[in-house]
Amino acid sequence: MLPASQPPSDATFVVLGLGPVGICALVALQSFNPKNVFVIDSVESRLELAASLGAQPLNFVSHFGGIGGIKKHIQDATEGRGADVVVEIVGSSNALRFAYDLVRPWGGISSIGVHNAELPFSGAEMYAKNLKLQFGRCPVRSVYDEALELLKSHHQKLSFLTNNFMDLSDAVVAYEKFDKAEVQKVIFRF
Repeated sequence: MLPASQPPSDATFVVLGLGPVGICALVALQSFNPKNVFVIDSVESRLELAASLGAQPLNFVSHFGGIGGIKKHIQDATEGRGADVVVEIVGSSNALRFAYDLVRPWGGISSIGVHNAELPFSGAEMYAKNLKLQFGRCPVRSVYDEALELLKSHHQKLSFLTNNFMDLSDAVVAYEKFDKAEVQKVIFRF
């Protein structure tokens, strides 16, 4: 997503959504040693985990007066440019629009969230900012070796993925806990 001439160490990334996929994306981004990584969510425990991994957490409900204040904060941190790349993991039109509002001209949006609605911006808006937009699931086979090496070197940062075990008969309770953001991930025992 970055121009070939821009090293990741000079880049500002934003991750929208800090569920398990968002935290994994954060760990992967941090391996490039970027200048800034902002993470945006409303669940304090997720933001605390992201901060412990080196990100700059922003609560879109309570920080800087909400979404507009967060946009200004990122603009100020990048000398008015905006984020170089926004990784949108929420899967909602509002989050995708927020990604558009945060990304700088000639930047990129990578949408990992699963969308089922109309895009919240027009082709003319994309053209005006000269943006790159990428949608889709991970091409596992083509990144497997690299992802495995990343997992080996950062496995201690991902312990949250394996710290909640429940019996399959407790699936309803597990989903309720996840919905309330009381757990990041649950592994079912059969």
